[in-house]
Amino acid sequence: MDIQKLIYVNSNILNITLKGLMAVVFTGISSTSFVLAGTPPFFPTDITLSAKGEIVMTEKGMNRISLFSPDGKKQLRSLPVDEPPTGILLDGDKAYVTTTANTGHLQILSLSSGNKEASIVTGSGACSPIYGPDKKYIYVCNQFQNTVSEVDPGNRKVVRTVSVLREPKSAIFSKDGRYMFVTNFLPAQRADMDYVAACVSVIEMDNFTKVKDIRLANGSNALRGICITPDGKYIYVSHNLGRFTVPTSQLQQGWMNTSAFSVIDVARQEFLGAVVVDQPEQGAAGIWSIGCNDKFLFISHSGTHEISVIDHQAMLDKFLNYPDKAMLDYDLRFLYGLRKFVPLKGNGPRKMIMDGDRLLVPTYFADILNIVDINTHEVTSVNLNPDREESAENKGERFFNDASHCFQQWQSCNGCHPGDARTDGMNWDLMNDGVGNSKNCKSLLFSHPTPPSMISGIRETAEHAVRAGFKFIQFFDITEEDAVCVDAYLKSLRPVPSPYLIDGELSELAREGRKVFDKLKCGECHSGTYYTDFKMHRIGDDIEFEKGWDTPTLREVWRTAPYLFDGRAATMHEVFDVHKHGIDKKVSKKEIRALTEYVNSL
Repeated sequence: MDIQKLIYVNSNILNITLKGLMAVVFTGISSTSFVLAGTPPFFPTDITLSAKGEIVMTEKGMNRISLFSPDGKKQLRSLPVDEPPTGILLDGDKAYVTTTANTGHLQILSLSSGNKEASIVTGSGACSPIYGPDKKYIYVCNQFQNTVSEVDPGNRKVVRTVSVLREPKSAIFSKDGRYMFVTNFLPAQRADMDYVAACVSVIEMDNFTKVKDIRLANGSNALRGICITPDGKYIYVSHNLGRFTVPTSQLQQGWMNTSAFSVIDVARQEFLGAVVVDQPEQGAAGIWSIGCNDKFLFISHSGTHEISVIDHQAMLDKFLNYPDKAMLDYDLRFLYGLRKFVPLKGNGPRKMIMDGDRLLVPTYFADILNIVDINTHEVTSVNLNPDREESAENKGERFFNDASHCFQQWQSCNGCHPGDARTDGMNWDLMNDGVGNSKNCKSLLFSHPTPPSMISGIRETAEHAVRAGFKFIQFFDITEEDAVCVDAYLKSLRPVPSPYLIDGELSELAREGRKVFDKLKCGECHSGTYYTDFKMHRIGDDIEFEKGWDTPTLREVWRTAPYLFDGRAATMHEVFDVHKHGIDKKVSKKEIRALTEYVNSL
């Protein structure tokens, strides 16, 4: 039994023993045998194959790498890592694993010995390691550092680093190796605009510089998967497509959140159009990974627990000949006759890989490996963790990400709060405060201990907001038992250490910013553990509500742009420098920079 499992079991012994004793008391049985608790969830975050054909997965729930037989039926061995693993790359006996806790690392492990040979600091939120075209360097997306690192695995050092936009999640190279295309998870702009969208950044490899940001369709956010066609002509990117310009009174038409993939012309480095993967009266929420070969295009739908298998060439021909690609992302019938939904076993398919005529798809919330025959669409499933036991927090997270109970499966809570229940970087015109009052989508971190909820404070508590969200956004009456689990999940969220900190401490500039924070008396509203006074304040001239706006927490505020009630400030620097929020006296540009650094460090 590995250490993680042992700890989990021991933590449950008391509860199990009490249950057994209760059975003795109430049934009169003179003796009883106690069954050990099950194993905690694996939560597979990535999957690949070894040179021997073994299936290798990173398991966030167990902080380890596990190797399974080629059919997935036998767990061969596990290798511990000291932080939650986010991605994996194999080269012979070497496993290159991205991990992240206080910062991000690329860890080098030996598959044969299990020894950790090196741990290279790359940047906060390290994920998605890939080889360069010549396999000389490894490239790591640093999600919260907003950078991509070039790592020399031989010298075990970061060689170069390049900044992108906001939360890089995945990357791929052009066939000639000249350019790297990087997905940015969220929009990096103000939200009070008619067009808000995340971008794909283009990196020129010779100089390792960003040369372009390709803006996707309006409402594009939560960019996750990326792949390139076998001929190298096109890149596909999977993402959410929020209809933020439409009042949420249109929810019954499914136009609040849809799922799509964008098509990029590689040679021209241009966005061509987006294809909606939902159908009329049938959503395909939780779009995640995307991959292709000459014959098929594959997409995993984490919220509806299925994959799309699309006739690749027929889809591409239809796409290229579509008369008005500006209207393409409104065409819910585009994939009629070209796509088949293949239901999977388990909840939450995310990462997947192709292996010949097989598609290997683990389910994040069930630890079930689905093996799909891409020609016949037959599915074989293997339960990787038959003794799996969920905590209340685990159940709540699963429910938070599940769209199967939503009206027509259009969305889950994750649809508006992607990335561990944070924000999608857009404004939404909600039904509970009248039409035409778009508000910035808030992070749910610390939502429960900092009432009231929502920017307008329309919900007295987060508990009330959770239940109302299911009822009025998903048209589903959640049971109180399930709602309590969702509460437990949200309460369990912890802030990611700010990438602005240096070895966990404030920088010199941030320490100066703390003095400015005190000088301006920012603490009168942003005080205490959560940097909020739990009150409503009338800030600015355009106040729609008599009570004003809820004072937001400043914890992890570096991650929650854009800012102010309507997202009019793209950066925290703009909050102070452009909009003069909380500034009633003269301050210098230097003081504003320092104040910005301090607040972003919280």
